[in-house]
Amino acid sequence: MALQFVFDYRSPYAYLASTRVADLATDIEYQPVDILAVMRKVNNRPSPECPAKARYARLDAGRWARHYGVPLTPNAAVMQAMAKQAFDGAWLCRAGLAAIELGVFDLAHPALFGAMWAGHDDLLSAEGRATFLRARGIDADIWDRAESADIRDRLAQQSDAAAARGVFGVPSFFVGTELFFGNDRLDFVRATLQPSITEGVHP
Repeated sequence: MALQFVFDYRSPYAYLASTRVADLATDIEYQPVDILAVMRKVNNRPSPECPAKARYARLDAGRWARHYGVPLTPNAAVMQAMAKQAFDGAWLCRAGLAAIELGVFDLAHPALFGAMWAGHDDLLSAEGRATFLRARGIDADIWDRAESADIRDRLAQQSDAAAARGVFGVPSFFVGTELFFGNDRLDFVRATLQPSITEGVHP
């Protein structure tokens, strides 16, 4: 049974989950969404709109990063640009969709999360984005493809579909039709997958 992983590169908890989801040893279908569009559809509010929630999320994400032994150093330049609405964060998710289409997702996916939450890559300038691709051996221009109308439409469609299935935040996971929300639900995901993971294995 495949696991569907619904995520947005702007989410620190989706980043944290991305560092562990491959450990579930099952097929994974990656589904980038524009989580802000999803949240608008289901009348949810992003953390920055609640200062107390945002402060707690920063502390809690740090705890999880230490627990997992992974870096958590948000890309300050990108965060500031998004806060000023000078950078479209959904572009990162469109780049993820483009990477799937262009066959470079295995390289681009961890690099996109890393650039947001574990590095200081320049994603704001054309030169910086070109350097990002070269440094990781990504030989397809995911940034240019992410600007296309059909990729934009596909992200909108995936976001609409996620909201229709009950997604209200990321990371979200589906095992069949069962929804799990949050990096801290991976143990429940693992337990639900267990019959599929162990199928055909006998003592």
